[in-house]
Order: sequence, then C-alpha cells, then structure tokens
Amino acid sequence: MRCVILGGAGFLGHHIGRAMAEDGAEVWSVDRALPAPGSAPWLAGELQADALDLGSWWDAVGGADVIVHLASSSVPATATEDPIQDVQANLVGTLRLVQELRKRDARPRLLYASSGGAVYGRPQFVPLAETHPAMPMGAYGATKLAIEHHLRIEEALHGLPSRILRLSNPYGEWQQPYGVQGVIAVFAHRALRGQPVDVWGDGSVVRDFVYAADVGSAFVRAARHEGETRTFNIGGGSGHSVNDIIQTLEQLLGKPVERRIFPARPFDPPVNVLDIQRAKDELLWAPTTAFDDGMAMAVQWLRTIS
Repeated sequence: MRCVILGGAGFLGHHIGRAMAEDGAEVWSVDRALPAPGSAPWLAGELQADALDLGSWWDAVGGADVIVHLASSSVPATATEDPIQDVQANLVGTLRLVQELRKRDARPRLLYASSGGAVYGRPQFVPLAETHPAMPMGAYGATKLAIEHHLRIEEALHGLPSRILRLSNPYGEWQQPYGVQGVIAVFAHRALRGQPVDVWGDGSVVRDFVYAADVGSAFVRAARHEGETRTFNIGGGSGHSVNDIIQTLEQLLGKPVERRIFPARPFDPPVNVLDIQRAKDELLWAPTTAFDDGMAMAVQWLRTIS
C-alpha cells in the first residue's frame, strides 16, 4: 500500500507517517517544506511541492492507494482574520485535488484530518458525539465542515472513498511551540525557559488532548476500515484543564510555573471533550498513552530544541 501524506513534513505528518510505515505502507511526504534531515527515516520519499496540486506530485510518487490530507494553510485565528483566503486555499484547494483525481479516474482512499472542536461549535452536551449538531463558531470550523460535506458528495457521486477523522487537540514530539496553537507545547516551551504562561480566567477550562502517536494509529485503522461509517471522533477519552497542564508541568520540571492571569474569554466553552465510542466500536481504536506519559515525552523532546 502506497500512502501519500499531504502536509507530511509537519507535526502530525511525522506521527502518522511513522505509524503507516510500521503497518507496512510505503510512505511519501508531500509538503511545501521538507522534513528535517534524519527526522523521518521511515519515509520512502519526500517531495517539496504544493500538496493540493495533484499534478505536481502524483506521477512522481507513482500514484497512491491512500492519501492522508493534513494540508492546511490556516489556524483558527488566521481563518477568522481572512476567511476568504481560508476558503480559497483550503476548500477550493481540496476541491481541485478531488477533481484532478476524478479526471485521472483515480480513487485512492482519502483520509481527512478535520477538527473535533471547531466543527461542533458550542457544546450542547458533553462528551460531543458525531451526532452532535455541527454549528461552527468560526471560519476555520466552517471551512473544515464544508470540506467534509464535499468529500461526502464526491464519494456519493463519483466513488472517491473517504474517512473523516475529527481530531481533538493533538500533542507530542515535533509539535513546534512558536505558534498560536498547541497549548501543551507552548506552555512547556515557556516553562523550560523560565518564562510565564498565559492563563485566561481561572484555568478551569477543560479540553480534550490526544497524544499524536495515538492519532497515527487511528489513521492506520481508518486506512483499513471496511464499514459504512465515514466520520469518527479521535480524542484522548477524557478532559484536562489548563490547571492540570500546569500542575503536570510543575511535576515534570520540579519547579513552579509562573502564570500571567488575564480575564476569561467569553467565547471559550468551559468544557469540550469528544465521545470516541464510535472509533472504539468501528475502528477498534482507542488511545493507549496516558496524559502524564504523553506530556513527559513531549517535554523531553522540547528539551532538545529549547
């Protein structure tokens, strides 16, 4: 099985690529960037190209049996600032990708990394099952949900098989701590450098965190899934507060972590945790890495770059 990871040079691309290779796949990375030298020895090859431009890589890798779609040019903040660019780059880019596959009469299985937080919006009940209403509160989630719908339509009309994995908040090695996403990486990096972390409110906000290697195993299961279901929540199975993250960091580092306290943000739901029972039942998948263990491995990796 040849697996091409669009966005394979990134954080999740490393974990999913390694998991796919360990399952026996021939794994290629297609990304605007190249993986750091020596960081992905499991790759059969890597191409520096526009991942959503099928013509720039399809023939070079010899086609694909599975495409893992991680390619995204936005995060929630940037999508809110420029929703037109978000739609043009991500939604229109994905439509061009599937149309090019259709022109080539190619039907690889497409595994799409969606967002378990952004597509649901404000929780009406917790944990959030796949049956929860999808009412995004921002442009990022709206684009993710639109891509999900178009993939569903493409399969119904033209036979392109897909699986949609709605991820919670992945964390782990290779997650860069310099951006606006990835609270565990950002907090750990700042704490390692003796810098304060920013807390909005009293730190009681609870989110769902899933160790990235467990995300990798979920994609392996989705690549081999033979059932009728197309959408799966992939999360850690429980929630952890901002205070939990800080306390775990303090235990791992053996020192207090300084906090800068800001007023609570009205758009932050107090709790957001995914129901992963469907993935357990149908993908036969469940996370295996305890939160504390995953954080310890993430911190150990961050020590190498801090």
